[in-house]
Amino acid sequence: MAGTLPLRRKISVSTLGRTVAVASSLILSLFVWVAGPGEAVAERRVALVLGNSTYQFAPRLPNPTNDAKAMAESLRAAGFELIGGAPQLDLDRAGTERAIRSFGTKLAGADVGLFFYAGHGMQARGTNFLLPVSANLEKEADVRYELIDVAMVLDEMAQAESRLNIVILDACRNNPFGGRGLRAVSPGLAQMQAPAGTIIAYATQPGAVAADGAGSNSPYTEALSKALLKPGETVFDVFNDVGIAVKRNTGGVQQPWVSASPIEGRFYFLGPTTVVTAPAADTGNKASAAPADKEALFWDSIKGSSNRGLFEAYLKQFPQGIFAPIAEARVAELGGVAGGATDTGATNPGATGTVAPAASERAPVSVAALAAPPVPAPAAPPAKAVDVAAIPYLSAKARDALALYPGLPSPKALAISTKGNYAYFSNKSNSRNEDDVKRGALQYCQYRAEEPCTLYAVDDAVVMGAKGFTPMPVELVGTGRFDPARVPFVSDHTRKVGMVNYQRNTGHKALAVTLAGRWATVWDRDSEEEAKEAALERCGQSGKDDCMLYAVDDRIVLDEVPEEEEDAEEE
Repeated sequence: MAGTLPLRRKISVSTLGRTVAVASSLILSLFVWVAGPGEAVAERRVALVLGNSTYQFAPRLPNPTNDAKAMAESLRAAGFELIGGAPQLDLDRAGTERAIRSFGTKLAGADVGLFFYAGHGMQARGTNFLLPVSANLEKEADVRYELIDVAMVLDEMAQAESRLNIVILDACRNNPFGGRGLRAVSPGLAQMQAPAGTIIAYATQPGAVAADGAGSNSPYTEALSKALLKPGETVFDVFNDVGIAVKRNTGGVQQPWVSASPIEGRFYFLGPTTVVTAPAADTGNKASAAPADKEALFWDSIKGSSNRGLFEAYLKQFPQGIFAPIAEARVAELGGVAGGATDTGATNPGATGTVAPAASERAPVSVAALAAPPVPAPAAPPAKAVDVAAIPYLSAKARDALALYPGLPSPKALAISTKGNYAYFSNKSNSRNEDDVKRGALQYCQYRAEEPCTLYAVDDAVVMGAKGFTPMPVELVGTGRFDPARVPFVSDHTRKVGMVNYQRNTGHKALAVTLAGRWATVWDRDSEEEAKEAALERCGQSGKDDCMLYAVDDRIVLDEVPEEEEDAEEE
């Protein structure tokens, strides 16, 4: 069903939304994501590090477990939380699947997810697989039962909706099952299309073989584990430096490769911590600006923050810095703020421009930095705040349930119907924006009410006008061919990543969703029925609200009436 007509099938949903606690961890050594001018974001980073050396049915490799340990040490130093608290070594298939599922669970609500694998890897029919230590291929059909599809990791990352995902594969050392007549197996790994917000880094170029290394680590991991701890290097700088180092150290035999989608903002494993000053050219009377140095980049990343700890860290790194007087003033001004307080990114009018350099030995502060704040525009009339008791059409029980709405994090939205139905969506992660929550609330409400709803509130302001209820129909596609861009209830980020991944996967597959925006996919199953059951089971493992099938293979089945309901209607 395309359009806004009500759906025939109704389901009971145990929760109309989820209250998500938003926790931010402040990393005082300044591992920062710079998303834009003046915006500093405190991050939560999660990593799964796998290393397989002791293979049972394939040639053993001396270095992958060493590589995993080296990467785990570097990532921990860069502020990453490790799944299991340590590198996961020599796992069989079941253990690998458990680790990946744990990774997906921990990644929910995180800013950055990173997956590192060292060990045997191979491609079969253009799909990349990781080899658990228990892998034993006797025939081509064993691939799906013995190996781990890399897409499993990408799907977990997509469901978590992290701002940035990084997949690092130090694999494809050789085909460990050569000579067994596996015609579908090709050399090396295949190049994968990086989903939105994802970087996929390979130890060597597609179709080529990577070296295990003569020392205690592979050439790739040896270079990477050191490069990511170099302060002030963006993630792309790091991988570029690694590529150059590996190519040089292997005499040009091994060339690392990176596949990436556009990434918003600049990501650093370690933030800028050194000063690089470039003298300004003498241009006479013409104004000129020196290239931005790393101190300026550091300052730009924190100057809009309301967290005292960031300014204290700046002063520790740059005690005689250009912006030190302003930083000192901000520390004094924020004296009552705890060091671990959440950084909201809000600016404090007048924080810059009120203090001039106190010591003559300090470098001059730029005019822009000391300029008085602009005169604020006349304030708009205050928006009407949400009063749960005043929401029309709702029962007393519904109003009691909505008492938590004012305390939910923004962006958020509340939709209502004239029948007394309601639905609200709140920010689940950094990827769910205002458009997502408004669309989600309207779709959820319309599905339950079987008629269009209207937005009553966005964030903490009432948006329904004095004229009263105005229907705001939204698209709910219930039948037809699967289209990632039209999947309801989920965020736009999920549409671009998880739903596109689903469309690209082959074999019998299924997608299950909930009205609250959770979802699960499976693929490469023996039958449609097996795919359906597996998708619903996987969806049901991550929450209490009811799951429903949205797609089977490449067709949408949301509007299909289950057989048991058809039998009941006939009776």
